[in-house]
Amino acid sequence: MVKDRKKTMSNNSIESPLISAEELVNLMPQPQVKIFDVRGRWNGDPAEAFKAYTQSHIEGAVFLDWTSHFVEPDTPLNLASVANEAVANQSFEALGISEGDLVVLYDDYHHMLAGRMWWAMRFHGFTNVKILNGGWKHWQSQGHPVSSMLPMVSKGAFRAKSNPELRTSLEELIEIKDHINLIDARGVKGYQGRVDDPRSGHIPGAINIPYSEMLDAASGLFKPREALLKIFQEKLPNLATTDTVSSCGAGYSGTVVLLALQQIGMEVPLFDGSFSVWKMDESRPVAKG
Repeated sequence: MVKDRKKTMSNNSIESPLISAEELVNLMPQPQVKIFDVRGRWNGDPAEAFKAYTQSHIEGAVFLDWTSHFVEPDTPLNLASVANEAVANQSFEALGISEGDLVVLYDDYHHMLAGRMWWAMRFHGFTNVKILNGGWKHWQSQGHPVSSMLPMVSKGAFRAKSNPELRTSLEELIEIKDHINLIDARGVKGYQGRVDDPRSGHIPGAINIPYSEMLDAASGLFKPREALLKIFQEKLPNLATTDTVSSCGAGYSGTVVLLALQQIGMEVPLFDGSFSVWKMDESRPVAKG
């Protein structure tokens, strides 16, 4: 039996998960501010992302390989769950993250890679972590400091303590899915599925709210709080009264929805593994259209 627990928490006092470029510029001189470059692409080569980082990055930023930190090792990325506490501790140590630090993450991929790391760190108990609104693109457009120097990293001391309230497992989802709002954050094509692929589509009952709707297409910034609230209220009129879980293809773009929901005061868990894990068992149904 899955533990009965509230899956959606609404609280107007929830702090924004974002930090603006201007705010970060002012905080950069402080030694406890740790900035991480999480650039890359799904199915891309991490070596190419690291090469781009070495050529230019936010001044003082450390490269964070999202394919190897805070993720279950020796498992295909689309099926890999968030790391256990022992593996997470290795990442905190290697990245130099300690209690009292402020971590700022950025990427160049619609916030979904930085978002996954933001969620994973918070799942493991490190809560003082922010996403740079607009990411690398916006930072560059504003002419803020960049560098090609590779900073030294000291060993971090933060010890993970997992928070299960932020994660929904496959077993939990099977039990609760008929009684919740299940968001699918993928684009429309992925959600609808392909005619020639019987295991493409979405989890029955999932509601498509593409992550791209959270963002301003021109700037890459998140839309204002009022616009985000309108999107969710239109798609989920029962949002305030029904528990909600975010999902996607493999647990990455769904974190962009988590970031947006936090901006309207809602703490929502992620279905880790999402549709990639769901469809593995052919006895589980898949919906199209």
